Amino acid sequence: MSVEYDRVKGQVKAIEASRPSAEESPEAHREANEQIARIIDRSRLFAAAERYRKVPL
Repeated sequence: MSVEYDRVKGQVKAIEASRPSAEESPEAHREANEQIARIIDRSRLFAAAERYRKVPL
């Protein structure tokens, strides 16, 4: 889980570093925020699936 967290954190930081400010380009800023949200949501989805797979039925 820690490796996955570090990977996601690195991706988010890279997007944030290249994201234009909301005043410069509101559309590009919004798209970068949506991309960050998708990365985080996907990571949470896989983490939940990993936890459920370890739980005996």
